[in-house]
Formats: sequence, structure tokens, C-alpha cells
Amino acid sequence: MKNLGKIIFFVIILVFPLFIFSSSLLQAARKTSDSSDTIKLTFWNFWDPKFILPVIERFEKENPGVKIINEQVSWSNGLDKIVISMANNMAPDICEMGSTWMGKFMSEGALLDITDKVSDLKDEYLMWAPAQMNGRYYGMPWLAGTRVMFYNRELFAQAGLDPDKPPLTWKDFLDAARLIHNPKKGIYGFGMNAGEGHILYKKFMPFVWGNGGKILDENDNFVFDSQETRETLDFYLKLKEYSYCEKQDLLDEAFKRGKLGLAISGSWNFARYPKDAPNLDFGVSLMPKPAEDKGFSTSFLGGEILVLFKTCKNPDVAAKFIRYIVKMENTMPITKEAWVSFPAHLDAYKDSAFTKDKRLSVFTEQMKTAIHPPIHNLWIDLEKIINTAVEKAMYNEPIDSVFKEANEEFEKISGKKNESKQSSSFLIVILSALGVGIIINAILLAFILYEVKKNKSGPIGPIERAQRYILFLAPWFITFFIFWLYPLLFSVVLSFCEYDVFHPAVFSFSGFKNYMALVEDEVFIQSFFNTLIFVVGTTPVTTALGLALALMINSLKSKSDIFRSVFFLPSIISIVVTATIFKSFYSPVGLLNRFLALFGIQGYGWLVDKSFALPAIMIMDIWAYAGYYMVLYLAALTAVPKSLYDAAEIDGANEWEQFRYITLPQIKYMTVFVMTINTIRSWQVFPEVFTLTSGGPVGSTNTLVHHLYELAFRYHKMGYASAISLVLLLLVFLFSFIQMKILSGKKR
Repeated sequence: MKNLGKIIFFVIILVFPLFIFSSSLLQAARKTSDSSDTIKLTFWNFWDPKFILPVIERFEKENPGVKIINEQVSWSNGLDKIVISMANNMAPDICEMGSTWMGKFMSEGALLDITDKVSDLKDEYLMWAPAQMNGRYYGMPWLAGTRVMFYNRELFAQAGLDPDKPPLTWKDFLDAARLIHNPKKGIYGFGMNAGEGHILYKKFMPFVWGNGGKILDENDNFVFDSQETRETLDFYLKLKEYSYCEKQDLLDEAFKRGKLGLAISGSWNFARYPKDAPNLDFGVSLMPKPAEDKGFSTSFLGGEILVLFKTCKNPDVAAKFIRYIVKMENTMPITKEAWVSFPAHLDAYKDSAFTKDKRLSVFTEQMKTAIHPPIHNLWIDLEKIINTAVEKAMYNEPIDSVFKEANEEFEKISGKKNESKQSSSFLIVILSALGVGIIINAILLAFILYEVKKNKSGPIGPIERAQRYILFLAPWFITFFIFWLYPLLFSVVLSFCEYDVFHPAVFSFSGFKNYMALVEDEVFIQSFFNTLIFVVGTTPVTTALGLALALMINSLKSKSDIFRSVFFLPSIISIVVTATIFKSFYSPVGLLNRFLALFGIQGYGWLVDKSFALPAIMIMDIWAYAGYYMVLYLAALTAVPKSLYDAAEIDGANEWEQFRYITLPQIKYMTVFVMTINTIRSWQVFPEVFTLTSGGPVGSTNTLVHHLYELAFRYHKMGYASAISLVLLLLVFLFSFIQMKILSGKKR
């Protein structure tokens, strides 16, 4: 006991200074920050710094003692980053928000009420609705945008249509798409979004709104299933027959290359087409309405709102900066450079940039009737419901079934919203995970002490030996506990809770509710089988191909370095870059389909066809990773003694027998290693899916990691996502264990 006490004392002496040092640094940082007279505010936005920094410099010059720290975030993960920063009490002072996100953040009380700071500007700016709740303003409109109909005048003329008369009604639209559509020549009537989350509803809902349909009524009842919506869906499915179905960036690319007759797109094309396709003859028009005597032309209205989080260090100065940056003279340079969005300031539309090109005036005209989606706490979930319903209908699921599932899904999410939750202090969660972590580390420490005590030989005593062991293992122990063990235990605790990232100080214990919900979650079940297919389809092939390439290169007498470099190259390229390349390669007008066309084979939209999307990703994955496993096998092959092959050759063994009885047994443990890490990696497939398909079309490529990522960071269901992550951990462990047992065989 006396010796054990000395060791424990030594551990405390070792670790305690780390906490003292870190605390001192934090206190020093706070004192430095407090002693400074400079007011520092962090500004998160989605724009290239070249647009924002000049405005910040002018503001700082006019306001000495103020420092605005600019930080650019991306649209692909901006919402995720904002939510995570808020949950960790590290939200920026000033933030640009997508207008459709505002309902959630306002209703959860995450934003400052700035009514008294901006209400005097109400008559000078448009799009205040997304920034308003219960008569109060929680943001300032900055930029606004809509979408209109683009049409190729040359293709109109070739189809016998008048280029000066774009379609005004649904019938005109359908007739024009039908006349232009000629897929054998690579010409398509209309560009329709498919296999892409969070975009499709922006193209579909304007037709519903124009036909008198709604998503929610005045009492927040879900009224998406209506006669107006069904009429719209019927029209949209007819339009699909003459459409090129792809993602937005590829649709814009196809229109730019003169392959699309009609497309719904945004003003950003006015910055791209003059540079990339100066000879493209195109026009723009208002969105078609249902009929000459029915409905009206409308489109999706969205934009950017500037907000202050409740943790803002100086709301008065932050509000002053917001009022400054939204001025027309500070916003117009952004518009003129990128043409992605228009200023929310009404006087901006008197600028000559909008009057000299009549096509741009169509956007300003469309904005007068454009509709913003409902400002609702559950809008992000509603968006998913609508997107899923329309996509399922596009992929030939029965219409009645589609609307029934949409209604059931809304009832499910609205029911969860109204559930009463018993909240407890979040400190309990932290202390629980911390306590279990300390216990596990104590067990590891006890194991070390036991091993030290058992081994009494050596020039130094067991106490000094234990102290040295602990000293050298301390960095690993601390890293292991902070960055691996604690997050794992924290995730375990969260899996038994309903954790709201908007209110991180409280949580609701739910027992095994999250795990029980997995059994009834069709999306989880689908993502599990998609992942299983991916693992079974890629792991053996990648491993076998890696071995085959290694054998081939190992047998070469010259230039093996060149081939090794060529085959290894794909594995060192970022998988996101690889996926982006393959995204174009797989498109209907991509290199693969062009190659097939040489042999008279009609191409496909590989990533928007639910039968081919997952196999397409699997093929890309095999191409990307086979070279990495080839290098591992090459290392194992070079370690096989050449004398074994010489002896086998003397005994008359042929090449197959040498491979079977010498090579395979000698590289057995490398095969176990390769299969294990390959299986683990395949179960965790994510960036490929995120970049290529975002889980679509109709969930056909949704994997476990992508599903839990969406649940956690887009729909903020941290507890449920934690439960899925632990199930995934158990699956990976189980498959790896079985695999190692089978491949390792019996011990000799």
C-alpha cells in the first residue's frame, strides 16, 4: 500500500502541472483580452474575403478601436459549423444565415432581438419576413435572390419555336420541352434536379404556389397533400419525360454547352456565361403559370440575413457594423462581381447594372411575386419531407403512397416537437462520462502496475520502474482520454438522451428509446443495407486487385517504379477531389457516356439512377484505394525469402503452386491486416457519398455515417445520431473480429 501510494502521488504530481499551466494560459488570455481597449467582433460569412475585407477596412477606419475578424465558411457545411459552435458556446458575434434557417434559430431563442437597432430601416429593404417572429426582428436582410426560366434561343429556333416568345403557361412549357428534346443528339428539353437534397423543392414549390397550393395553412396544419399540389406533381412528372435529370452544377454546365432548351436557374449564370460561353444565345423569362386564366407566375425567394447571437460581446457595435455592410454601396460590388444574389436595399435596383441588360430586369420583376418558404421551427424537416416526396414520385413510386408517407412523417416530427421533456443538468452527463473515463484509465494504470510488480528483475526497483512507465505513457494517456475515450463515453451517454444543441445546458434522459427507434426507422435500415452492400462489394475486390497489382509489379524486372507510382497515385489524391472528378465523368454528357456513344450504346445519368448510383460510387472507391493496398502487399512480398521459391522450383512446383503454397501463407498476416483496415474504412464510407450524391437518389446511396451526419448536424438529433454511431462501432468490431478469426485460422 505504501508503494502504491507513492506511485499515485507521482501520477498526481505529473498531471497536475498540466492543468495549472493550461488554466494560467486561459487566465492570461482573458486578462490580455480584458485589458485591451480594442473591441473585437467575429464575423462569419459565406463570401470570398476579397468582397468583405475592403468593407471591413472602411468600417474600422471610420470606427477606431473596433476590430472585425472575418471568417469565411462554406455553404456545404456552414449550417453544421454554426450549430456546433453554438453548442460549444463559441458562436460568432455576427453571422450570415440562410433565410430558411431563421425559423429554427429564432424559435429556439438563439438570436438577439435587434428590433430597436434596425426597425427604422424597414421601408428601405425587402425580405423582412424571414427575420421576423412575433412582431420582433432578429436579423437584418442583406442579400436576396430568386430563380427564373432560362431558355436557349438557338434551340428554340431549331425546334420551330419563336425565340422571342418564351413559354408563359405550363402547356407552353411542356410543348417547348417536347419539341426540343432529342436525347440521341444529346439535346434535352428541360434540366430537372435529381439525386440532390435541399434543392429540388426550390424548383418544384413555385409551381405549387403558383397553382394556389401551400405547405402549411394559417394554423400550421400540413396541407401539402391538396388538389393543387397533385395537379402540379402530375405536370412535373410529364415534364420529366423530356428532361435531363442531374444536379444543379451539372445542369448549369449542360445549359452553358447548349445541351438544354430550358432550365430554372439563378443570376449567378450572368457572371459565368459571358466568360465560359460568350457565344451562347440565351434568354430569360418569368416562371410559367398554370394557365392563361389560372394562377400566377412565382418563384422561390431566399437570401441572406445578418444576425447577432446571444453571446455577442458588444451588440451595439455589432449592430452598427450590420447597418454599415448592408448599405447599397457596400453590397453592389458583391452583386456585380458574382451575381449570386441581389442587394436587399431597394434603391439598388435603380442601378444601371439592372437596367442596361433587360434579362436582369426579369429577376427584379420575378422577385415582386416570389414566395419565401414558411418561417417555421421545423422548416428544415419540412424541406426534407417535400424533397423526399417529390423525388419518390419522380422515381415512379405511387402518388397516393408518396403523400401518405409525407403526412405520416409530418405527424411524427410535429408530435416529437410537442412531447414534454424532463430536463436535467447537463453537468450530470459530463461528470458521468468523466467518471467512467477515470475508472477505465485507472484500470489501465492498475494493469501496468501489475505487470511491473510481476517483473521484479532488473537494476532498478519496481517503484522507480513504474514511475518511468507512467512518465513515458502519460502523453499517450492524456491524449487517449481527452480525444478518444471521453468523446466515446460522452457519445454513449448521449445515446440514452435527447440532447438539444440549441440548449446545451440541459438534456432529457430517454433510456433505450433511441435504440428502439432504430428498428422502425426505414431510413436507418436502408442505410445499413446500402453500407453492407458497399462493404461486401468493395472490400474483397479492392484487396484482390491490390494483391494482383502487387504481384504484377513484383514480377517486373524493369520500370516497376513507374507502374508502382501510377497505380499508387489515386490513393494520395484527396477523395473529395477524386469524387468531384468522377461526378463529371459519370454525368449524362460526361466522358463515360461519350465513350459508350462511340459504340452506339445509350448513356445513363449514373448518379441519378437509383439502380446504378451505389455501384458507380463503389467502382470509384475501388479505383481510388486499390493502389494503397498494392503498396502494403508489395512490402509483404519483398519480405518473402527467395530461397523458398528456389527450393519449390527445384521440386518442380509451377507458378500457381508457388503462389498457393508459398506466397499466400507468407503474406497471410498482411492479408489479415489489409482486410481488417479495408473493412473498417468501408463501413465508415462518407466523403464519397457526401460529394457525389448526398445520399440520393431516394436514399439509394445513403450510408450509416452519412445518415448519422445528417441527423446530428442538419436535423440536430444528437442523441439518435449517437445511438447509430455506437451501433456502427459494434458492427465494425463484430465484422473485423469475425474476419480476423477466419483469416488467422488456428494457432499452431
